[in-house]
Amino acid sequence: MTKSLETPKELAARVGLPVTNIRYLIREDMLDHIFTAPGQRNPKIPSGAWEKYVSQFTVKAQRVTTRKTGQEMASDK
Repeated sequence: MTKSLETPKELAARVGLPVTNIRYLIREDMLDHIFTAPGQRNPKIPSGAWEKYVSQFTVKAQRVTTRKTGQEMASDK
């Protein structure tokens, strides 16, 4: 049986980040979460929230082209 909610500490351990980074993402409303206590305390992260965050904020790499002089520059799209 999988857990439907994780604490910031559990998520940090699972993804290999410091818990302070997870709490920052919660505080800035960048990571889906719910509060299980009054006064916006005790946040929990629903399953799939981390995967959604990663897919939403992943920056796509640009293809690199080389000039005749050997300098690299990003291709224009």
